[in-house]
Amino acid sequence: ILAGLMILSLAACGGGGPAVTITQACEDDETMSATVTVGYKDGTIPSETDADEAELINEEKDFSVEFYLYFDNGLDYFVDDAKKEETYKEVKYSGFEGYMYQYDDYEYEICLYLDEKDDYDVYLFAYVAPGSELIDTETTDMEALFNQEDVQNILNSVKYKGIEDSSK
Repeated sequence: ILAGLMILSLAACGGGGPAVTITQACEDDETMSATVTVGYKDGTIPSETDADEAELINEEKDFSVEFYLYFDNGLDYFVDDAKKEETYKEVKYSGFEGYMYQYDDYEYEICLYLDEKDDYDVYLFAYVAPGSELIDTETTDMEALFNQEDVQNILNSVKYKGIEDSSK
């Protein structure tokens, strides 16, 4: 099954390397859905990939990146809470603006604003953490983990396919 998913992912990206595709329907208006594709390099594998979320894990480099696609009619409360954090900063990945901060001792949260249609905004959330569940938060250098080239390449590989409206 995994091999089949990877082959389909390659076809979806035009052969540019392995990728996962995430599609999310709008909860309040199920005629709308959004799709993104996220690429990764060999050594990183998808784990527990569903239609609306994906996790990429690299055990050798000890990181994981979880992605969630989200429709909402305004995430001001997320941004307001994030801005209170000492590690908050505005970021831009794959041409999309957003924010990031160290969510807790072992995880970064990145939120990218992708698009809007009618009263709904589309966001992509990414959570970067160590790949092992047996982490030592006292010795894990989270900033070094986050700044690894492979992690940054994954965040910069997001390709937004847009909002599809099936009512038309």
